[in-house]
Amino acid sequence: MNMSFQDYVAHYFEPSDFTIFLLIAFGLLVAIYAVFYTYSKGKYKNPQRAKEEFFFLSERFYELIFSGGSIIGFMAVYFYLDFFNHSGAFFEFWDKYSDYLLLVFMIISIVFNSFLDHVLIRLKRIHRDEMASIRLIGMLYMILIFGYIKFIYEDNNYDMFIAYFLTLMIGRFVYFDASFKDFLNCIKLAAANIPIMIMGLAYLGIMCFYGYSTGYLLKHNGVITNIFFVHLFIIVAIFFLHFIPEILFKNKKKGKGGNKKHRDEYLEDDDEEEIDLEILDL
Repeated sequence: MNMSFQDYVAHYFEPSDFTIFLLIAFGLLVAIYAVFYTYSKGKYKNPQRAKEEFFFLSERFYELIFSGGSIIGFMAVYFYLDFFNHSGAFFEFWDKYSDYLLLVFMIISIVFNSFLDHVLIRLKRIHRDEMASIRLIGMLYMILIFGYIKFIYEDNNYDMFIAYFLTLMIGRFVYFDASFKDFLNCIKLAAANIPIMIMGLAYLGIMCFYGYSTGYLLKHNGVITNIFFVHLFIIVAIFFLHFIPEILFKNKKKGKGGNKKHRDEYLEDDDEEEIDLEILDL
């Protein structure tokens, strides 16, 4: 099925379908906020400490989506250029320099990831080692997505990406100190993010299921392109909703005294609570 760029724009930005898909993204994000809030409130009796835990979990989820979306994005662009470019001067250029261009796309994906978590939505509550562990679990997130594409969806068009993807995964280890001790610590921190990864996959799966079942996501576009498209909707939902919990917590705190603490200071208080509900934090 051949469609022009204008046809794609008309299809994906048809007001009613676009609005419904975006509202689903908003609704699922609100549901995730509810899970984080319930967990944080149950884990900590101190309201301020529960608040910090809520935002800490939320930012870990954001980083997982940003990391996965950035990788999927550069792979979607590369796939389109490689799959549909078969003639002309650009084809000759692409055929000669595609490996180098892939490296350029990988660098762009890292820059895009940094733009998302440092500029678009600045993540202030997760430290460098925590960021590394989240991006590491993001690799598992991506492996599961590719496993679905290859073995369940039975699409072999993306096999050429596996080696490049593994190379990128190894490159993530450069993000933190490469000593074996730090590696084990990062693995431990990464394991604590598995429940967040499961929620991310469920979020993605529900949106993809709705998109395919209604025809909003076009199958001939390619699975990887549609997954990237869904990530964009999730990122838009995060951008518009991430400030709402801040407002709600501020309104709830009106009239109460007390100095603002960083999350680390609260983690030093009430050590006896550390044994409660250790599901998301090791």
